[in-house]
Amino acid sequence: MKRQAFEPGLAASRRPLALKLSVAALAGIGLSSAMPSYAQQAAEGEVAVVQVSGMRAAAQSSLDIKQKADNVVDSIVADDIGKFPDTNVAETLARIPGIQVSRGAGEANTVLIRGLPGIATMLNGREMYTTTGRYIQLADIPSTMLQRVDVYKSQSPELLEGGIAGVIDVRTNRPFDFKGFTLSANGGLQNQDKSHKTDPSANGLVSNRWKTEYGEIGALFGVSYVRNNFHEERSFNTFPVQKDWLLPNLTGPDLVGMQGIYGERKRTAENFALQWRPNKDTEIYAEGIYSRYKNKDETDFFVGLPWWAPGDKISATKIAGTDQIDELTSHDANTILSTQARASQNTTWQGALGAKWNAAPGLRLSTELARTKSNYDWRNPILDTIVTVPDVFVKTNVNGGAFMRYGGMDMTDPKNVYLFQLFDRYGNDKGSSTDWRGDASYTPDGNGIFQEFSAGMRFNKRIAESIKSVEGSMGAPDAFNAATRVSAASLPGMACTNRELSENYGTPYWYTPCASFLLNNTGEVRKAVTGSTTAKALDQGSFFSVNEKNMAIYGKARVGFDIASIPVDGVLGVRVTRTEADSLGYSMVDGVPVATPKSSSSTDALPSASFKATLRKDLYARLAYAKTMSRPEFSQLNPGTAYVNSNGTTTQATASGGNPDLKPFIGQNLDASLEWYFAPTAVASGTVFRHNFDGYIVNRSVPEVYQGVNYLTSRPFNTDKGHLQGVELSYQQFYDSLPGWMSGFGSQLNYTYMEGGVTSSKIGPGELTFPGMSKSSYNIVLLYEKYGISGRLAYNWRSKFAQVYGDTSAIKGTAPNRDLYTAPTSSLDGSLSYKFTPNLSLTVTGTNLLNFKYVDYWTDANVYPRDTRRYDRTVGLMLNWKN
Repeated sequence: MKRQAFEPGLAASRRPLALKLSVAALAGIGLSSAMPSYAQQAAEGEVAVVQVSGMRAAAQSSLDIKQKADNVVDSIVADDIGKFPDTNVAETLARIPGIQVSRGAGEANTVLIRGLPGIATMLNGREMYTTTGRYIQLADIPSTMLQRVDVYKSQSPELLEGGIAGVIDVRTNRPFDFKGFTLSANGGLQNQDKSHKTDPSANGLVSNRWKTEYGEIGALFGVSYVRNNFHEERSFNTFPVQKDWLLPNLTGPDLVGMQGIYGERKRTAENFALQWRPNKDTEIYAEGIYSRYKNKDETDFFVGLPWWAPGDKISATKIAGTDQIDELTSHDANTILSTQARASQNTTWQGALGAKWNAAPGLRLSTELARTKSNYDWRNPILDTIVTVPDVFVKTNVNGGAFMRYGGMDMTDPKNVYLFQLFDRYGNDKGSSTDWRGDASYTPDGNGIFQEFSAGMRFNKRIAESIKSVEGSMGAPDAFNAATRVSAASLPGMACTNRELSENYGTPYWYTPCASFLLNNTGEVRKAVTGSTTAKALDQGSFFSVNEKNMAIYGKARVGFDIASIPVDGVLGVRVTRTEADSLGYSMVDGVPVATPKSSSSTDALPSASFKATLRKDLYARLAYAKTMSRPEFSQLNPGTAYVNSNGTTTQATASGGNPDLKPFIGQNLDASLEWYFAPTAVASGTVFRHNFDGYIVNRSVPEVYQGVNYLTSRPFNTDKGHLQGVELSYQQFYDSLPGWMSGFGSQLNYTYMEGGVTSSKIGPGELTFPGMSKSSYNIVLLYEKYGISGRLAYNWRSKFAQVYGDTSAIKGTAPNRDLYTAPTSSLDGSLSYKFTPNLSLTVTGTNLLNFKYVDYWTDANVYPRDTRRYDRTVGLMLNWKN
């Protein structure tokens, strides 16, 4: 019996070949796109309408996608138009088995699939990225615009290469997804407890479809606006260095400090989609998105330098049984009070024009042309001021972080503070690409083993550039010379005090330069420090550019056969990709930038095979193999190197740069899973996986000699071989059989365990776990939907992970290298909605409900703590309306 493959939205007509001129013209000039991957096919089945409403329906839809997929896929579907489970896409992805995220500045911003950063990101099936990166910052995509997100953990030939760990495809709505005229509007407020701010957000969507004499036409337009104030606070110790001049074998941080990080983010976006179906066999579409991210924030630094004091006024004790400092007392210690002000804007737009056509019985063609541009401008003036503090007490570990009590004077009075140095920083990154692809699939007649043949090609040209100002500080007049020093009070518009901290770190308030003044009156600050309003020049030595061309072709076959009366479906194929890159960077030789061009090319064949056995109508077994790859980041390929000389006393010579000889990171991936769909919204599944790697890329600092000087040089390297293996367990169910109101309950539970790592002679002996990878992680999600009430309470946990191996310091006399770890992290978020009418609902949301404290440390958390960090807790209220 011939099995029906899951097809794209156009009916696979068996009528005679009928060439439509409009599509022929499009194909002739290379317009339009990709034969969709399963994710798009699932959204565009024979019945195009995919409206989902409600938590239960979203859960069932995500399971349908998982069940019918050729690949190992997990999906998250919006509860309703504009109602994704979290306001941040990255936060939502953390609920998926095997996904781990890192947080900073009040939001999830780094996504790992099975502990690996090598992911590819797509928007509606096409590549999407931010400036010089290989992937887009998922937090910059408004979750309110999304229909769903698909995470591919195994790959097939038609999927974009570049995701060694997996592919994340973000899907927005299209007009044919709805029955007819659709109007949706959502608006609300969110309060942040540490920022003491309440911010608005709003989004809207209007869509319609019309039957005309020219066929069916659909149009959709969406907008989104989100403003978010955030607050993050830190206390920190720096890397332990030798202080044996005070006590035998003594080690301790060279400085301690606090950071108050405050800011405001604004994200706005507009998207559109047009669809035209002149007949049942042809569809032409155009769609685009334009997003803007504006950020103004600051870090108010309290940099305690307790050692910068008369030696006879310093005393210390050790942590029992160690040589590390416990408590330190000093007097007349110099202290840096600094503000890092940041203003940045990122704009990204993408437009695409495509067509799909049932050209003949069983033959389907598609093509797409896409253009993407991304630009990032940033400014980061940093002003350090200095003050001498009479009384200083430091304890290196209080609740996991540093405690510092500075007193004997008014720390907030600018008349006690003097200008010290200015860092005048700014820069620009930009990227663009043109992407064309064409695809074809053919379904033969008969009941043979071969169910479908597909082939396609893709051409992509990508350009990325980056440049920034000359690094280094500009010193103010001698702050210790009463005749020349410049008081911070001489710039009255710059006198600020740090904002309130939620915890007692020892010193609650201090003077800090006003970030707004630094950004808006940078010229005045330059003149006060240097005597001139002139900005630092752009640094030719920092410039790099990459021109990359990629061509890929693929072929695959869908097969179907029986083994002992068990139906087996499979997909076999290969993708061959050719990459050519010309990169340009600069190295500074005797202060003169010297161009260092580099050309490279590579060809990779990426075979894959996946099989799905239907053991019962509700029980499936999968086995998938794929060879995958991730290309180095463009910045990692920068052939230039920046050198910073030693000051001759306390800091050694350092350098940083890229590595144009980096090779793609290659993986051989094997997945096996068992999935039991024992109810319409229920599944229990288990997946085991093994990935063998070659060339994993890590950053490492190694000594390099340049022009006779030994520099501690940081640059990326390919490692030797490595592996990753693990298991994912998942369970989801709504308990419909419970009586009355209790039948509204449901739950989602998953657990992931991973182990593995890399070895490299360039890094050191022994196996190293992948940086950023937790061995264990789990999610516990409680769901409820009944009588118009819906709720979600989600707890996420991940075990400790390594950040840096062999961490060290540029300070001379540093203690032995130590590995830097992050302690286990967790979060508890929730939402509660009530539907007043089928059209109107109210939602209350909360994030970071347990007020999580982040901790990291070197080797031993009790002896060598580094940071503690605290983030905002938020409570939001959202009104949702649709027609």
